[in-house]
Amino acid sequence: MAKTEKSMSYFMRESAKEPEIIEVPGVESIKDEEGNVVPFTIKIINQKQIADIYDKYRTRKMVTDKRGNPYTKGNEAVFETNTDSGKALRHVIVEALVYPNLRDKELMEYYQCYDITEMPLKVFPNPDEYQHVERAVLSALGIMDYGDDDDVEAGKN
Repeated sequence: MAKTEKSMSYFMRESAKEPEIIEVPGVESIKDEEGNVVPFTIKIINQKQIADIYDKYRTRKMVTDKRGNPYTKGNEAVFETNTDSGKALRHVIVEALVYPNLRDKELMEYYQCYDITEMPLKVFPNPDEYQHVERAVLSALGIMDYGDDDDVEAGKN
């Protein structure tokens, strides 16, 4: 049986290079002049971008005893790795949200906030609002499956 050559063109997709942008319903407490809920626009960032964001909030330090001597295992120093997952998650939210743009200078000045990882907490201070934003973004990115997020699925289609 002859072996056919497999084409790599199947994996050369523009959709893998250009992020998809979807619109999902916003929070009930934020409405426009006509009383309609203001929708969110979410950019589907890729796994590499998400991993890079989490790497920014990962610290690694050598484990030492009370005297400052490093612990070793098999002649290798032992390291402890910590990730500030909350801050990393908020950074992912900021990167994914196109509207509202949480990096907007005017918006940041309004909230007197100069750390983008605090912006989701400032703009959406109510726990229900914040959870809605978090669910919408994480569902859109495929990080978490909330099962009942038909709004996100509708935005993708």
